[in-house]
Amino acid sequence: MMIKQTIMKTALFSLVLGGSALPVFADNHKAIQWQQLPMETREILAPMENRWDTLEPRRQHILIRKAQSKEFKNRADRWNQLTPEQRERIVKARQRFKEMPPEKRKELRKRWENMTDEEKRKVRERRLDKPQRDDRQTQGKDKLRDNKKQK
Repeated sequence: MMIKQTIMKTALFSLVLGGSALPVFADNHKAIQWQQLPMETREILAPMENRWDTLEPRRQHILIRKAQSKEFKNRADRWNQLTPEQRERIVKARQRFKEMPPEKRKELRKRWENMTDEEKRKVRERRLDKPQRDDRQTQGKDKLRDNKKQK
């Protein structure tokens, strides 16, 4: 009987203690103004500047922590070196990927994971240099229109 009481008291104490500790783990991040960020962090997160104030404070803090990692900085630098057309193609490709059926996405991920680093590098270069289907169709229509104007 004494053991049951001790167990019950311990369980009750744990619940009370756990309940009081919840606010500590709650999302208590405060929003950070863009201008309050260090210059280096602003440079890395520059693509986020226009929508920074709309992000949840928790997301802002996550991005700030990520911006301090070398890999994130390298990716941001590569993104900043892309032309607007290349960036647009990447955004469109990501959107098409999101719209694919889950089985197709899984298949593509598996193919990507099985590629060597060299194969991945070649695919990335080819994707950046080659206009996407939408771009080619637009370019084709532009050429037809130009040809008609010349005649």
